[in-house]
Amino acid sequence: MVTKQTEEHFERGIRYFRGGFFASALQEFRHVERIDPRYPNIAYMVEVARKKNEEVNGQLISFMEDNFDAEIRTLSESIKIPESSSLVRDIGRMLQQERVTDALTKLEDIAIHIPESKPLLLLTATVYRRAGRLDDSEKTLLRAKVLYPKDTDVLNAIGNIYLSRSQFPEAREHFEMVLNITPDDRNARNNLAAFFMQTWRLDEAYRRFNALAKEFPDWTVVRRNLANVALRRDELDREIDKMRHEFELHPTYLDIGLTLGKTLLFRGFFSESRRRLELVIEKNPNILAAYFYLGELSEIEGDIPRAVEAYSELIRRKKHDDNPEFRAFLNLWNQGYQEEALFDLKKLAVLDLDTAAGHIALGMRYFDDALWNQALRHFQEAAEAAPYPDAYYWMGLTRLQLGKKKAAGEDFKKAIELNSRFADAHYQLGMLLRTKTPKKARNHLQTAITLGLRPQFAALARDFIGETGDK
Repeated sequence: MVTKQTEEHFERGIRYFRGGFFASALQEFRHVERIDPRYPNIAYMVEVARKKNEEVNGQLISFMEDNFDAEIRTLSESIKIPESSSLVRDIGRMLQQERVTDALTKLEDIAIHIPESKPLLLLTATVYRRAGRLDDSEKTLLRAKVLYPKDTDVLNAIGNIYLSRSQFPEAREHFEMVLNITPDDRNARNNLAAFFMQTWRLDEAYRRFNALAKEFPDWTVVRRNLANVALRRDELDREIDKMRHEFELHPTYLDIGLTLGKTLLFRGFFSESRRRLELVIEKNPNILAAYFYLGELSEIEGDIPRAVEAYSELIRRKKHDDNPEFRAFLNLWNQGYQEEALFDLKKLAVLDLDTAAGHIALGMRYFDDALWNQALRHFQEAAEAAPYPDAYYWMGLTRLQLGKKKAAGEDFKKAIELNSRFADAHYQLGMLLRTKTPKKARNHLQTAITLGLRPQFAALARDFIGETGDK
């Protein structure tokens, strides 16, 4: 049954995903999956967010799904009870059949005999993790930590859980605890590099992955992470160069300034990112996404008061500061529970991001300035982000200016396909077809008039229909 809570988690996940915050998106989608496993397409969204998060933030060894089956087998074989010979087969079969509940029941039965078994605790936490039940996985691992306080497998697993939830200080603390015990632990070194990647310190992440790749040249995970961080750096550097150039040419286009500030944040250039975002707010305090990015930036820097200030301003400007959730946040904050208060505040400080609409708005500005190629690029990106008829309509208008009439006609047809009542698209397509197919042109122009075409266009359409009525 779809509940308001489920919808809120899913919407937050979609917004985080569109904004490029893939770890946060994955966390929200996993919440949905836990509340309602049958929520439409949730398994697909979890998988997409997981893969994108791995691509952008680095793969955690012994945590991501690629290593899951081998991890289950190793842990299962380590558990010694009378029926252990069938344990591997039973657990593996249940998980392959997506019978996670049955697998957990089996593990609970085994725990009666060996409640303090480290392999059993790790296996149970792994199965919980596979089911998206991160809270239960964490509780199991914390119990294991009490029993085995200096065990590197346990500490690594706890760090992985925290990193998957974007609890960065706790994740780093546990990976460094492992390295204090075993400085050469390659899993912890990889995971700590992934921490730097996930907190957008890409140069530090690259340095650490590169050192591991040289030391362990056959290790697939670290080679993949190194390739991903190198690709990510190059892509962001190109985007930053392009955005800087565009913003210098068009300093009043605050959309570009906002995108530049966000991209600098993702690259790890925190000081310049803050300057750009604060400049955007100075010029237009109602660009709400800038407050969100400043909040994220302050969180990464460990400045909770500054993050709270940014997120709170976002909520106030959205006029959501009079609801019970915001009052609950204030109560926690005033009592000195900073981290708990921030957690509650972020439930309200949601990034309202319509990527397609933003590209259309920016493309229209370039169009007005007769910068056709730049305009076309933004309309194309809008069309890729969402099936908006306006994106194709403006692509068609831009291609007309570039002399590409055939392509423009296809764009107008696509706009009409998406919205059959798009009067202006019918008009533009009709005017484009006047010479070659006047009959089709008349049909589109008459449809445009019937739909309520603007007067100046309607007059031109009627003139053409009148001139060719008998042809």
